[in-house]
This record gives sequence, C-alpha cells and structure tokens, in this order.
Amino acid sequence: MRPLHILLVADRDWTHPQGGGSGANLYAQVAHWIDWGHKVTVVTGTYPGATAFEQITPRLALHRMGDRATVFPKSIWRIKRGLGKDADVVLEVINGITYNTPLWMRRRPRAALIHHVHRDLYLGEFGPVRGRLLHWFLEAIPLRLLYRSTPFITISNAAKRDMVELGIPEENITVEYLGVEPGEFRRGERSPDPRLLYLGRLKAYKRIEHTLDVLAAIPEAHLDIVGEGDHHEALEAEIERRGLADRVTMHGWVDDATKAELYGRAWVSLTASSSEGWSLTVMEGALCGTPSAALAVGGLSESIVDGETGILAETPGELIARVREVIEDPELRERLGDRAERRARGFTWERSAHANLAVLAEACGQRAVLGPPAVVQDPSRVPA
Repeated sequence: MRPLHILLVADRDWTHPQGGGSGANLYAQVAHWIDWGHKVTVVTGTYPGATAFEQITPRLALHRMGDRATVFPKSIWRIKRGLGKDADVVLEVINGITYNTPLWMRRRPRAALIHHVHRDLYLGEFGPVRGRLLHWFLEAIPLRLLYRSTPFITISNAAKRDMVELGIPEENITVEYLGVEPGEFRRGERSPDPRLLYLGRLKAYKRIEHTLDVLAAIPEAHLDIVGEGDHHEALEAEIERRGLADRVTMHGWVDDATKAELYGRAWVSLTASSSEGWSLTVMEGALCGTPSAALAVGGLSESIVDGETGILAETPGELIARVREVIEDPELRERLGDRAERRARGFTWERSAHANLAVLAEACGQRAVLGPPAVVQDPSRVPA
C-alpha cells in the first residue's frame, strides 16, 4: 500500500507543558508512523515560547495556533482554507472539547482518539453545576449527536464503557492500551527511608490532597511531588496549612533522567485522581520496580492489577490503610514491584502504533499498514 498522509488535529501536542500522558501517546504514535514511511501534519494549540510552524522532519510538520479556547476556531478556519487538504485521513484528538468535525469534514475519512471521558474532570474543576453544564455542552451532547458513525480509539475498557453510555456504538470503539518506553526508566537506588511519590500535572481533579492524607498517616515517610499546573499555589498553601512542609519536596517539572531517579527512590507511587484513562505513570514507575497505589478510578483498574502489581482502593481511607501495609511489609513491596516491572515490559509503543494506524487505514479504505509485524500478544493478559 502507499504511505498515508495523516492530518492530526489536537488542542495540544507533545511539546506542550500540559501535554501529560496524552502528549506522550501522540509523540509515540507519530514517531512510529513517520518511521514507517507515513506523513503526519499536526494542527494544534500554541503556548508561550512555542513557534507557529515547525518542519520537524520531511514527513512531520507542526502548525500551532490559538490557546485552549481559540485553538478550535483557528484550527477549523485554517483547515477549511486548505491546510492539510491532501491528507488521506483525519485523526481528531478529543480532550474534553470536540472539534465537531462531522459538521465540517463530512466528506473526509475521519477517526477520533479519546483518552477518557472528562465528566468527572469537569465536576472536579468547576463544581457540580457549572461542571455538569460544561461536560454536556462541550463533550457529551456533541458526541451523542454528531459522532455516532465515527471510528474511535481509546486507551482502556473503562473509557470505552463511558463512551458507550454517551451513545457511541460499542462496535465503533477500538481499545488499545498505551505503551511505555524504557529509555531512562530502570531500577535505581531505593531510598533507605519510606519515600512516597506523586508524579503528574498539578490540577484540582488529580486530588493530590489525598496523597497528603496518606503522608500524614505515615509519619516516617516523605512525599515527592513532581509536575506543574494551575493547582500549584493552592497545593503549596494546603501543605503549609497541614504543617507538612518539611516532609514534602515539590520538584516542579523534571527531565526523564530525574523522573526515573525519583521513581527508583520511591517505595510507592501514588495516584488519587478523579479521572484517569490509563495513567502512564503507573507503567513508568513499574519499569523502575516501583508499585503504584491508587483509587480505583477509570483505567487505573486496568493499568494496576490489584494485589499483584500494585494496590487499588475504593475510598481514601482504604488507600491510607493499604499504603501503610505496603510500607510496613518489605516482602510485599518487593513482590509488587517485581511483578509490576515484568508486566510493564509487555506494553510497547510499537504495538500501540500498529493498532491505531490500522484504525486510520480502515477509515480511508486501506487494508494493510506499513511497518514491522504487529505484536500479537495482548499485553492486558501478560501475567504479573
């Protein structure tokens, strides 16, 4: 088959300071696609310090325009005026707000990528009334009314169930777990004293305060918080209010080498988010032999095998109790870490890129995909 030209439309790319796991996924997919001979044109939002246009390679171009709100009308205007007009297929990344592509791209082959439904995120960020309205008008109603015939890719069965509840036909949804790139992530020198880790964006919906609850209940522990976001100041104030300032280190943004070092030092990696499609940090920590503990939300119930590669809790109180158990039982901690590492090595970006490219190829009538043979093994069934 001939190589595809993919027009990727997203509100932010992998270089964006708030790219997170979504950005990491996009980078891994695109890197494999262009390595296999395909061409990708990215239309995305900008941020301070970013350039409006980058020709990264002869087969990869980035066009940046607009902030979180204006990226949508600006992108639509540029595409309607011919940007990416020779693309074979369009991949729309829906990150809580749709581009409504079925209204203005009716004759072009399309697919959409959703990491998770943002209902709980909207509620956590904006409160029950305003959050529910934003969810319905920016995400739920468009998906229900416009996207029923669109092929979808998502990253967990939990996300798929939420999408089905919004009216997306189950047969239109392909689930493909994220990969993880070993790179810098390997076992390091474990801290001699209990060390807890939160790594991710500092957002209200991440409920990092629950990790402070865990820290307060384990007086011998120290908590490293890695990441940036608009919840930074409120979180610092809460740490000070609780008298935990001398037991918390806020690192801000760090590079992969420092991130791997912090994973390796940690005894447990914590997640208490109200909304997660998968949580790439679970797998990154696992490659460093560090188990994760999380509230059983969304795709976390799939990225963590409870009692085998980490622990899941239904309530903040249960999370505290189970983390304390892991801290106090070195044999349990090492067993969880060993099995987490073994399982994580079965999740590859190559497999993920193949599966997602197959959806795009089918959307534009292609029957095969360039690149090495896909990994047949289902990583969700890799034994812990």
